[in-house]
Amino acid sequence: MRLYYLLLCCLPLALAGQTATDSTEVADAAEATDTSGLPIDTTIYRFADEAPRFPTPCERYDTTAAAKTECSDVAVLAYVNERAGYPLEAREQNIQGTAVVSFVVEHNGVISKANILRDPGGGLGLSALRAVAEMAQEVRWRPAVKAGKPVRFQYTLPIRFRIEDPKPYVLSDSDTIYVELTKGLSYTGEGGSFDRYFSDNLRYPASGEDSCRIGQMDMQLLITPQGRVKVLDLIDYSDLGTDFAFEANRVATRSIGQWSPAEYEGRPVTSAFDVSLVFLPKNAGCAAAVDKYDRAVTNMNDAQVMLRDSNGIDQALQKMDLAVADFPGDGRFRVIRGQARMDNNYLLGACEDFTMARSLALINTYDGILPLLCREGQDEAKEE
Repeated sequence: MRLYYLLLCCLPLALAGQTATDSTEVADAAEATDTSGLPIDTTIYRFADEAPRFPTPCERYDTTAAAKTECSDVAVLAYVNERAGYPLEAREQNIQGTAVVSFVVEHNGVISKANILRDPGGGLGLSALRAVAEMAQEVRWRPAVKAGKPVRFQYTLPIRFRIEDPKPYVLSDSDTIYVELTKGLSYTGEGGSFDRYFSDNLRYPASGEDSCRIGQMDMQLLITPQGRVKVLDLIDYSDLGTDFAFEANRVATRSIGQWSPAEYEGRPVTSAFDVSLVFLPKNAGCAAAVDKYDRAVTNMNDAQVMLRDSNGIDQALQKMDLAVADFPGDGRFRVIRGQARMDNNYLLGACEDFTMARSLALINTYDGILPLLCREGQDEAKEE
């Protein structure tokens, strides 16, 4: 089913100035003084003479504020469509609906106080918030105007998520990758098992033996109808380095001609194949490190099973702590624990784990929400 997300253009109209003085006021009216000694209106308005606008080329044209607002509506729609992905959980559970996010456009056009007002579930609210968080980092708005002066403005953004029939393929740069197949991809090399092929041919780099380096890599391969093999993506969770990445690439691409390509409606097509591999040193001096890694993996696997029981969350996190303590530089462990912490509202800990995973393995999955996650976690820590 094809996925798309629409921004409902229920954007504020230019109305007569009113302040948000009822029980839903998002901030108390106050006055501050800038360095020039002039008073600054710190009220957060819901209505103004001109609503804030997303920056567009229309701002350069000699048109009306209403026309510029129409351009802004289109630009925000395009921005959100590009960034608010449809979560797998929502897709699998056929969850649709409208997520509503509010934020404040400050006097200087910076976005603050982003918050989910309505969440249809399945991660849709978080996806909408992620798009707004990314906008907060990248975009400076034209602020709202009241009585000729820029003012703070509470902006409400409804984002509609709806599922439709998808195309059988996705585009990645110049590659067309089929995800809907009528015949699956299969490895036809000696033994018929790609895992065995990798195990038999992967060599541990000599550069890692002295330090007993251990870690996992995930690779995504593209297999063309002609049997060619291309490495589309590689994640080095433990920052093992170029020698290890080169070895993984070498073994993967040497499998050329050993595949029966996938098919869609009777014709061969390009498809993807995911590979996970662990580099373990073979020399006897590293035996203790290998045993320690095996123990950490067991603790992490046990913890993920325990998370399925709502009464086992604390014990699961304790096991994850043990695994991370054994291998603090393992980005995969950090991502797993960070997700568990975020799901259970341990925001500062999730910020720590995702930040470390970003540093170790360049994992950018959480970049969109990381600034908000860290800020919220720090605010909660201060309150405690």
